[in-house]
Amino acid sequence: MDPVGARFGLWQARAHPGCRLVNEPGTLVRNDLVTAGASSARAFYTAVFDFTLDGNEDLPGRDFTFLRRPDGHEIGGILGLADAPVSAWATTFEVADTDATVARVRGAGGTFSTPEETPYGRLATVTDPFGTKFSVIARP
Repeated sequence: MDPVGARFGLWQARAHPGCRLVNEPGTLVRNDLVTAGASSARAFYTAVFDFTLDGNEDLPGRDFTFLRRPDGHEIGGILGLADAPVSAWATTFEVADTDATVARVRGAGGTFSTPEETPYGRLATVTDPFGTKFSVIARP
């Protein structure tokens, strides 16, 4: 658990490198930490993993920072929300059609937020029947 209370795991890849395919429908897009303690989280992840931080000009007025490996590869971000009830990592998957995916979520017993347009595409947060939340996005 990090200093802001978000759980995370460590993994040494060895022969299995992890995600070989990302940023396509049906795959992982990103993981972002949502927390009220953004400055503490930034200090922790830069110290432990040697990540660098970059601001986000696409979301003016939001406290969002990209996390990058030392080689510059973006691995996610930290979103500071003063009213975040808990600190947790949020996962986003790419889909071909957000509205069609939300309809499938409903049919499978899940719940969802109303899809909305963002600077990055059409996004909805869904919750599976077991209570796990994640987001789906159809990017242009």
